[in-house]
Amino acid sequence: MKKIIFIILNICFYLSTMGQAAWVEPENPDVTKTVRIYCNVAKATSASADVMKSNPDGPFYIWTWNPNEARVDSLLNGSGDKPWKNSNETLRMTKDPDKGANVWYYEMVPVSFYGVDANTVYAKGISFLVKPKDGGGYGDPDSKTEDFNLPITPPKLNRGIVYAVPGTIFENEITSLVYDNPQEPKTTMQNLPDGEAYMHIIATIEDTTTQVRSSIEPAKFFKVQENPKLQMKKMTDGRFKITMIPRRFFNIPNGSRLVDIEATVRKKTYNSSDDQTNEKNKLKAGCQ
Repeated sequence: MKKIIFIILNICFYLSTMGQAAWVEPENPDVTKTVRIYCNVAKATSASADVMKSNPDGPFYIWTWNPNEARVDSLLNGSGDKPWKNSNETLRMTKDPDKGANVWYYEMVPVSFYGVDANTVYAKGISFLVKPKDGGGYGDPDSKTEDFNLPITPPKLNRGIVYAVPGTIFENEITSLVYDNPQEPKTTMQNLPDGEAYMHIIATIEDTTTQVRSSIEPAKFFKVQENPKLQMKKMTDGRFKITMIPRRFFNIPNGSRLVDIEATVRKKTYNSSDDQTNEKNKLKAGCQ
């Protein structure tokens, strides 16, 4: 049954994109991983794309400015004194005949390509257009699609009751460790009041030279209530969180990187295993 549902959802997604001029795959991407930015040139509405419609062999190039246009030189949109007439070869798109006669995509890892964090991508979305290498201009007619502005929505995950926001932890960026108490299945841990939830955390780090791993534990399990940094703040929706920049929070030494964070939530007053979550989640860190 699950397999049938998965197939139906994929068919529905495919049918929904057939009428679109631009979209992203996967539909709700993890922007720290590879995604594809698609354009069906045949569906473009701008008159300046008519020449591109009559030339489905391309090649075509992505020209993108949001969430960040001031990228490293190798990923700038164009070069020379007339960049619009000389698109960057690195930004050349790939044709996807399985999706249509004039469908093109550009593959990227958005956080790396744009040089911004995941939250910025989700907040700003991705804006782009598609053009030939020479987009005209400077007295010549433009050759391009209209501007596309794609909202980017985070993945829909069954992430359990303890998770990180954003889903991939970056050691130098703001991260929230969240405890979804309203979804807690353990009756003895339900409906915790503010001030009662503490998080026991163990960070695994790795020496970048020797690859030797070690642990950082801000407080032992039975001592977490004595460390105010480990007290979780209750939000209006009943969830709890701790917000941090992991490198500073754990005081990770230079020459080491964060690998993961193991997190368990317990009550301030602890008498037995009834007073802690059953999950011991290992939250993975990403590379920067």
